[in-house]
Amino acid sequence: MALRTPRSLHLRLWIVIALASLPVFLMAFLDYRERRQDAITSLENEVSRMLIAARLAEESALRRIRQTFQIMARADNLQSLDTDDCSGLAQRLLQSMEGVSNIGAALPNGQLFCSASPMREDVTVNDRLWFQSAMASESTTAGDFVVGRVSRQPGMVFGHPVRDSKGQIKAVLFASIQLTWFENLITEFQLPAGWNAFLLKIPGEVLSYHPAADLALAKAQAPHAAAPFLQALQAGQRVSELKGLDGNRRMYGIGSPHLSRTPLLVAIGAPLERTVARIDQGFWWRLLLLAGIALVSVLTARFYIWGLIEAWTRQITGAIDSVASGRLHTRIQRFSPVQELHAVERGINHMASELQKRDADLRRLSAAVEQSPEAIIITDTSARIEYVNDAFVRSTGYTQAEVLGKNPRILNQGLTPPATYEAMWNALRGGKPWRGELINTRKDGSTYVEMATIGPILDEDGKVTHFVSTKEDITQRKASEALVHQLAYYDALTGLPNRTLLHERLAQAVRGSAHGHGLLLLVDIDRFKQINDTRGHAAGDLLLREAARRIRSAVQAQDTVARVGSNTFAVLAPHVGAWATEANARAHNLAQQVHQSLAAPYDLDEQKRLYATTSAGIALFGAGAPSSATVLQQVEVALYRAKDEGGNAVLFFDATMQASVDARAALETGLRDAIEQQDFQLFYQVQVDKDGAVVGAEALIRWIGADGKVVSPADFIPLAEETRLIVPIGQWVLDTACQQLAQWQQHPATRHLALAINVSARQFHQADFVAQVRAAIERHHIDPGCLKLELTESVILGDIDTTIERMHQLRALGLRFALDDFGTGYSSLSYLKRLPFDQLKIDQSFIRDMLTDHSSNAIVRAILVMSEALGLEVVAEGVETTAHRAFLVEHGCQFCQGYLLGRPVPIATWEAAHLDAPALPTTP
Repeated sequence: MALRTPRSLHLRLWIVIALASLPVFLMAFLDYRERRQDAITSLENEVSRMLIAARLAEESALRRIRQTFQIMARADNLQSLDTDDCSGLAQRLLQSMEGVSNIGAALPNGQLFCSASPMREDVTVNDRLWFQSAMASESTTAGDFVVGRVSRQPGMVFGHPVRDSKGQIKAVLFASIQLTWFENLITEFQLPAGWNAFLLKIPGEVLSYHPAADLALAKAQAPHAAAPFLQALQAGQRVSELKGLDGNRRMYGIGSPHLSRTPLLVAIGAPLERTVARIDQGFWWRLLLLAGIALVSVLTARFYIWGLIEAWTRQITGAIDSVASGRLHTRIQRFSPVQELHAVERGINHMASELQKRDADLRRLSAAVEQSPEAIIITDTSARIEYVNDAFVRSTGYTQAEVLGKNPRILNQGLTPPATYEAMWNALRGGKPWRGELINTRKDGSTYVEMATIGPILDEDGKVTHFVSTKEDITQRKASEALVHQLAYYDALTGLPNRTLLHERLAQAVRGSAHGHGLLLLVDIDRFKQINDTRGHAAGDLLLREAARRIRSAVQAQDTVARVGSNTFAVLAPHVGAWATEANARAHNLAQQVHQSLAAPYDLDEQKRLYATTSAGIALFGAGAPSSATVLQQVEVALYRAKDEGGNAVLFFDATMQASVDARAALETGLRDAIEQQDFQLFYQVQVDKDGAVVGAEALIRWIGADGKVVSPADFIPLAEETRLIVPIGQWVLDTACQQLAQWQQHPATRHLALAINVSARQFHQADFVAQVRAAIERHHIDPGCLKLELTESVILGDIDTTIERMHQLRALGLRFALDDFGTGYSSLSYLKRLPFDQLKIDQSFIRDMLTDHSSNAIVRAILVMSEALGLEVVAEGVETTAHRAFLVEHGCQFCQGYLLGRPVPIATWEAAHLDAPALPTTP
């Protein structure tokens, strides 16, 4: 930055005083300019008036010529084209036209046959522009400036066509105006002395000039002196102050005659000197008077101010020099009585105090940079190191002396990608900071990774002077991130990609399969749990690692092998062929290679040889393929189908499987819509006691589809269990059953009826299930003793203690429990002893065959005897004949339920059929 040259106080005082006097002089100047401008405006108006008068005279002359042409064109003297008659008419007309030098006519071939001025010889004008224009025109042409071939004088010639009745040219009339027309016009204006007017043929030939005495001088100066006039005319400046052809400046009005086709320029100028001279003289006298007054005032003010601040300046200079030399404790002690100077003194003291604080801050900052745990480097704009701190020395092993003046690239051994440095320099050259990772090498040759932040240092003009870099060694952190990545995306046992990484690569492969086919293979080791149980988990781990090794060796290097389950592997081959037939063939070969490699016996350390079979599913994908999730679902369907068929098989996903998947997806979508739209209904199946009296009903959910057909619970209940939709469905059943109980309990005849509902294991084990039941009971204000929850054995399997605790919580609300489908599972008598059940429900499979099958008969009677011993009620399901009911009643069964007594029906049908019906007899 260039330093400003210091100026003395004398000069600055003179400048201040001059600035104070400036408004007075400015006002005088503005007044002078206004007066002068008024005078010039008056001149402009006068010149414009004369220019307008010239234009009017021009238009008047053109009208006279047109009238003359019309008279000649209609005269009989012209119709015969007789030379003498026509010339006589032209002579008579010429006498009445001032400024016109000749009038006549020419034949269509250009031969003059008529002229007011005598012709000494034959004259032809077919090469004249006015004649050619008249031949092609219907009216009077614009004038052309030429030298007449009859008059031998320069003038403006106009043409006018004369046509016969058929429109054919008979003759062309002409009239020539002398240049004296312009001179007469100027004479009529009676221009005052000093005024100037001239007619100029563009680009610079003087045709007429006033005053005439200066014509020779004007013609000599015209070629170069006319240029400003032409420029003003082209710029549309009608009035302009210009230097005339005689060298004098005037206010000129400039125009171009409309009657001429030849480019002409008319200029009329008024002198400036006589008009504004008196105004200029008065201005200079006033200016001189003001200057004298200002000088006296300036001298007086200058001596007073200088005497006031001279001593003060010396004191201030001494204090500033002391602060500048480093004695930041220096302060001004004696203060000036002048308020403004006192403010300066306080400012200097404040500045010294702030500098003292900043010096302390700078020392702390310097210590912080020097002692920073992060390496700090400062370089110039050529990347030469000017400073490094101790952390840099510790991190790199280089001393300060070894790196000062060197380029930081001494740490670069080519391990950092070139693109990183390119991005870094692009940012720094743009004046922006850059942050990124660098892989550098220490003095001892070891490598390390550092996170570098590099930014430009700007001076007060915004120019980059240095670069500063802070670097943090992140080698350990990168190693930890790599370990986290390994754990997040790779299987710890086999080292293969895990399910998460497979999903990412599968999604990428599906997106890139527009021009080819890929495959996904899912392999599952059959009966792996049995191997773990018999050989131990160590053997299972060895088997999994060996299986992973064999699969990797059976596929290509670009294919992905992943472990996606405990004993399930996946192979992703993104490119197996451009055509479907080729892809199918390669997929079959790949599947057979993997299957055969895994079928070979396994030698697991010193253990006995192990044989293991595998099941595999394959799904191909290509252009128009569904999402990666769908492909994964397809291959899982194929795998499960292979396992369902006995295992040790490889199956391709086909349309049949797709139909099954689509049906399941459609069923799930419909189930979700049914939950949202509440398309379910509760059907009720009656329960009677041994005397045939109605004691209640079991509420069974039914789904009425959009087509009005009933969807079987055997189809949608398993899907609801799998998708966890059973929980909202169960909540709806609970609330609807409580609502129905509330209606029954409002009437004495139905107040005793009990209602049983089925509760799934997933719903029962919800953390807030007890709260949901309590809320439903309180919401509908029912007697909970009439609500019975039917649980299957799947509910009580697992954490038996938690199940017992929850059942007791519900019992405390007044609810009752029934164990549904008793005898079909792994029923344990210890459960019956510990769990607070009120009823057992014998599964209908035993009831159906008990009269014909000895085993079923024995099981039913054993359940009845056991229940009586345990104090439990028994409900028999599936009672379809009177013989069934008679047998059950005879052997002590308290309650029956089945088609014999009533099918599941809507509540209105159920109440109409059973509430008023008589009790059924116990025997047929």
